[in-house]
Amino acid sequence: MKPTLRDYQLRDAKKLMNLNGAACFNEQRTGKTLIALKLAESSEKILIVTTASTIPQWQYEFERYTNKPCLTCIGNSTKKRRLIKEWKHGLVISLDSLKETSRTDGYISEILNQNPDMVILDEAHRIKNPKSQNARAMFKLTKIKKRLALTGTPAPGKPADIYPILKFIDPDTWKGFWKFLEEYFIIKDEIIYTKGTRRTFKTWDEFQPNKEHKLQEYLNKISTNTKRKDVMQWIPDKFYVNIPLEPNAKQKKYLRELNEAYTTEQLVAQGTLDRLVKYRQICLDPDLLHLEGRSPKTDWLIQYIQDYPDEQIIIFSKFTSYLLKLYKALDKYCKEGLIIGKTPIPQRQKIVQNFQNNCCGVLLINVDAGKEGLTLDNADTTIFTDRYPPIGTIQQAEDRFIASVKEMTHKGHKIINLYMKNTFDEQLNQLLDKRAEETDVINSYKKYIERRTK
Repeated sequence: MKPTLRDYQLRDAKKLMNLNGAACFNEQRTGKTLIALKLAESSEKILIVTTASTIPQWQYEFERYTNKPCLTCIGNSTKKRRLIKEWKHGLVISLDSLKETSRTDGYISEILNQNPDMVILDEAHRIKNPKSQNARAMFKLTKIKKRLALTGTPAPGKPADIYPILKFIDPDTWKGFWKFLEEYFIIKDEIIYTKGTRRTFKTWDEFQPNKEHKLQEYLNKISTNTKRKDVMQWIPDKFYVNIPLEPNAKQKKYLRELNEAYTTEQLVAQGTLDRLVKYRQICLDPDLLHLEGRSPKTDWLIQYIQDYPDEQIIIFSKFTSYLLKLYKALDKYCKEGLIIGKTPIPQRQKIVQNFQNNCCGVLLINVDAGKEGLTLDNADTTIFTDRYPPIGTIQQAEDRFIASVKEMTHKGHKIINLYMKNTFDEQLNQLLDKRAEETDVINSYKKYIERRTK
């Protein structure tokens, strides 16, 4: 049966209906998929570009809404080319499949030869780097007349991340990244020393005075920005809890030695990233670097799970190596509750189903593997063992457990951040909180416009 759109979804679709290039920046769980399919009603041949894990989801929703067949461009190169030739109505392909390689142009020419009427780019924040292969592929698809971008976090790391989406939507207006930066942001000269050589490069950070207002007004013309709270007042607010933990003696020793090993100017310039990763690993668990010593974060997690045996808990980390170690430590609690990048889609779906049905009480997820395409609203608590930019990735991961129906609002919405006191771990958490405020200027532009008009 064809799903019925809610009033706000119809309103948002109506606003974007007559635009050749548009974006739906609505928050997660507000039904961006249905809005996109409503906008696609007047088109015959539609290309949907999404993540590999959500291809089956898009096929199901397309066929349910349009009552027309939708092909999934999955398989080897020969099969994909055959499917593109057979394409009549809907075609779903992963963004990664569109990358250019030495063997293929990412099927761009075959797709364009089929003269599609519309392209929908789901999870559009994935093209935030304008020089990336993903972004370049989507820029080539701007030859398609109607273009729609979907994401709840158009600026996942910093405000300027929105540029590639704007270029995809309106390539005639947004022709150069630096022209965009010079129009809206304060450009600065940054100096670094590499191997004793002074180098200068240009960077940007803050908006020019009142220029964020100008950009927000433009976004308001070409996109929607509906928030869950705007249309689902029954959703509880997220409840954040910061847990500062005291580093043990061995952690303090390792962190001190790590700092001392990078005291010269040359080593700092060459090894900053390496030092940062090792620093984070020591704060998480020294054993990740084959160093002796317990992990206060692991000890805290085990204690929390024992203290709250009836809670459904999601634990996120950026380090798969830590999750694998934690999975063994929590064996009697986790059962099959582990999702990492290598977890096959069918197994991932089974794990989610088990968690949603209370068959496992603790679910461990790599942040990058679990930030999209998962509904885990049976959870009471989400715990981040370590947080790292971009802030948009963290916010997407947080939203995995937000109630999707009114009946689930009795579930908790507690988010716990673990960090080691008086370390870079604590500084990084503070930095991410600041980033959340900065990107909010774009990701929640509508509330800023409303404030100015009151």
